Amino acid sequence: MQAIVAGLIWIALLALPDPASAQPDRVPRFDVARSCKEARAYVGDDKNLAYRGCMKDENDARAELARKWAHFKPGDRKDCVAQGAAPVPSYVEILTCLEMSDEAEALYKPDGTRREKPQGGAVPEKSGQDQAVPSSAAPAPEPGGVKKPD
Repeated sequence: MQAIVAGLIWIALLALPDPASAQPDRVPRFDVARSCKEARAYVGDDKNLAYRGCMKDENDARAELARKWAHFKPGDRKDCVAQGAAPVPSYVEILTCLEMSDEAEALYKPDGTRREKPQGGAVPEKSGQDQAVPSSAAPAPEPGGVKKPD
């Protein structure tokens, strides 16, 4: 059993980027073409369209990462790159992870309690019970719908 677990750990480590070549101050380089080719197995008839769409999404996400990279905290970058690298490398995954980390920081204090005033442009949404219902949204009662007791 221990040999199986050890083997799985080695496989997981091989899927991660090489730590010697990883530079935390730069956006990592992934072979997303391979990932997008593998994704074609999960789509319908037009596999080339799916591949091109996947590549566009990945390239757009990498370009946005390059623009915003310095803005993100080094610890978040490290964690999100590790998450976005395995099992299938994805810039979209890294970008989503980093954006969610920013939003969480804007909404919550380090101790997990909610901030009174969000930082960084995050806007908390009200729960359904806290929202006011516009008067035009309430349906008008139907005539004769409610009978009074005699």
